[in-house]
Amino acid sequence: MTPESEIRLSVVMPLYNEGSRIIPNVELTLGVLRMLGPFEVVLVNDGSSDDSGDAIARLAEKFPGEIISLQLPRSGKGEALRRGAQAARGEFVVFIDADLDLPPEQILFFVAIQRVKKADAVIGSKMHPDSTVDYPLIRRVYSLGYFVLVKFLFGLPVRDTQTGLKLVRRELLLKALEKTESRGFTLDLELLVRLVQLGAVMVEAPVVVQHSMKFGGIGLSVVWQIFLDTWHVWRRVRK
Repeated sequence: MTPESEIRLSVVMPLYNEGSRIIPNVELTLGVLRMLGPFEVVLVNDGSSDDSGDAIARLAEKFPGEIISLQLPRSGKGEALRRGAQAARGEFVVFIDADLDLPPEQILFFVAIQRVKKADAVIGSKMHPDSTVDYPLIRRVYSLGYFVLVKFLFGLPVRDTQTGLKLVRRELLLKALEKTESRGFTLDLELLVRLVQLGAVMVEAPVVVQHSMKFGGIGLSVVWQIFLDTWHVWRRVRK
């Protein structure tokens, strides 16, 4: 295993029922990261009901110096990200979704932006004018609506809190996570609010999104739950 003092980048990849895609997706990500020097990938299985857990265990055995496997009961993506970040050892932590809707080559771009801007956090944004987004119309409508809500309630310096690619200085990330309570969808939002409160230097970056159509539509009950969770975050961060 690579000594902690040598690891500059930890990539946290949460996953749930990724099936046969997980092994090629992880190996593709490893190929990209090897261009950057010492790194680690923390694979967090969020209680998958398929063989994803076995797959990431095999990957950890095959690449012991590069992969850490975490097996959780079903806890929600937010909690998977939190646990992955707590296990990470690098100076910077990258969050990226295991389905690779956001191709891993973009991690190289985010690292370059951090170095140029001396940023504490580089936040991927589908709403950046230079982003390329292949998303169904209804998802774009939901994203725009959520942007308006978040902007009104929180006034964050970034336009998109929910894109699954973020790079954050680990020291600040852990401090921010200590102040968060969200376990699901709204962890991203609460995390960014806490980072701003800690004085993090934050920049927004364009992304390329290749929508995989893995899941179905978002019903009104889900939209209502997202609204309620967002409202609870707003109440917490005002204390």
